Amino acid sequence: MTTFLQTEYRDSGAGKLMAYIGREGDTPVHDRAGRLISNKQKERFVEKSERHQFERHMIISPENGNDLSNDEIGKETRRTMEQFTKNRPTVTYAYSVHRDTEHPHAHVAMTGEKTDLYMDRGDVENVRETANERMVERERDKHRRQEKERANERDSREREQELEDELEIERGR
Repeated sequence: MTTFLQTEYRDSGAGKLMAYIGREGDTPVHDRAGRLISNKQKERFVEKSERHQFERHMIISPENGNDLSNDEIGKETRRTMEQFTKNRPTVTYAYSVHRDTEHPHAHVAMTGEKTDLYMDRGDVENVRETANERMVERERDKHRRQEKERANERDSREREQELEDELEIERGR
């Protein structure tokens, strides 16, 4: 299982991109802290993108997206973006989660100086790996832990039953 990542950039402002990821106001758009973005904040984001004349659009689609809630996809998208933007001081981003295709996915709109938003193949692979670790591998580990807990509970119940059976046998003597 893996995470699909697509990214593209444009030498323009992010007005159309912000409208798209927010589905013209029908889909919540969040900031880097996970808070809903107001229309005023969206306007400021677009104004910043127009000053920089550069935008980057990223789509993060974990293969197990149907197993994750919008909150989980959002949280792990933020953690992935924290890693990407760590040494990119001018980058601002907003994101939304869409469930309009077979695979739920997050759209990330970014703006900042072109040099901070530049991505080579290594950068793309790093973001993909980070998202995959956060969303797919984390979920796999969660399922393994749950299965182990269920097995331990079964073993514990079986041991208790064996002890009860032994006590019954001893009482019968």
